[in-house]
Formats: sequence, C-alpha cells, structure tokens
Amino acid sequence: MMNDEMEQFENRLRRQPVKEIPGEWRVKILAATQTASRPRPRVPFLSTLNSQLSTIFWPHPKAWAGLAAVWIFILVLNFSTRDSSPQLAVKSTPPSPEVIVQLQKQQRMFAELMGPRDPAVADRPKPQMPRPRSQCTEWQVG
Repeated sequence: MMNDEMEQFENRLRRQPVKEIPGEWRVKILAATQTASRPRPRVPFLSTLNSQLSTIFWPHPKAWAGLAAVWIFILVLNFSTRDSSPQLAVKSTPPSPEVIVQLQKQQRMFAELMGPRDPAVADRPKPQMPRPRSQCTEWQVG
C-alpha cells in the first residue's frame, strides 16, 4: 500500500512543469556559495578574546574599571602588610618545681570534690544469660 502511494506521488511530480529560478535569485545564490566556499582567514586568539571581552564590558566600562582598581588595591594592601620575617618558635622555660606541686594539689582537690566515680549502668557488664542445652545425651546408631 505504501508503494502505491509513493508511485502516485512520484507520477504527480513528473507531470508538473519545471519552473525556472528568477535570474536575480540565481546571482545571489551563486555569490553566496562562492563566498562560503572561500577559506576564511585565521583570526588571532588575542583579537578574538579582545572582541569577546569588549562585548561583555561595553555596557558599563567605568564600573568594571572601578572594580579592577579595587581588586588591585586589595592585592597591594595584602602584600604590603604581609610579615616577611621568618617565624621562630620561642623557647619557653620549664615550669618551676613549685608550680608543678601546686598543679598536683589542684588535681587532687578536684578529684576529691568530684567524689569516687561509680560506673554508670550502661558501663556495667551485662550478665550472661544461660544458653539452652541439648537434652539428647545418647546417640542412637541404627
């Protein structure tokens, strides 16, 4: 059925007269194909980048320039306030024996104030429940 429809369609197309393309269309079409078939010159990357950036920054160039100036100011301020001297660890003197004795006294007093530590209910071991044993003591061999 599909083949019959296709044949009828093709027969109708064959019966239609072929129309000529207007001359002015022909000239335009040929000119367009000739310019499209010519190799394009390579555009340098920086030129392309410049044109892309200018389309982005063009609506408000003063605002973008001000933002760039603020960032440059922040970077200069950051690098100028950075301390370039090497950091050395300061030697500290060990605590005196009197200080150590006082710290030990404080620890003992704290332990007395806290009282003895009873293990919490969750910390105590759970009693073992007896497991069921088999009642079969003899093996019957048949």
